Amino acid sequence: MVFHAIAVWLLVASVPLWGYRWLVYLRLAPRERAVFKRLVTRRHESAVGFGARIFGFLVALAGAVVLLVYGLGYLKEGSVQITSYKTLVRSRLYSGLEPVDQALNSYHYDQPVPLAIVTACFLLAVGFTLVSSALRDISVISRLRRKLAGKKAHS
Repeated sequence: MVFHAIAVWLLVASVPLWGYRWLVYLRLAPRERAVFKRLVTRRHESAVGFGARIFGFLVALAGAVVLLVYGLGYLKEGSVQITSYKTLVRSRLYSGLEPVDQALNSYHYDQPVPLAIVTACFLLAVGFTLVSSALRDISVISRLRRKLAGKKAHS
């Protein structure tokens, strides 16, 4: 449940960050925009590649933990019992909107535990990628503006 809350907060935080990123980007002159695009494509990893790498890491980490837990359960009881996520998690995330809550129940809480874990990893990877790429772009734009302002002062 904690990871779901973190994923939701990252997704919520990404909205104003991306709004600010676009505001700062649109204030750049066309020549500065070209320099920014060139910097981001040549020096930084693409957001999709970064997100895929984060997702792979999270799935591998969660897979190792699940294998450990199910392995210990097998050693203790002699069988592996994969239950639905709702049997393990007592507290649920409710939005107050009936269609959203029904979708959460059918697409997340009624799923087997490994699939629910992969869904949580996906949401975490998407949220973290959106926040980190917006922060990276804002940082690159501010450094670019400082360097260009310094060059204009020396000219």
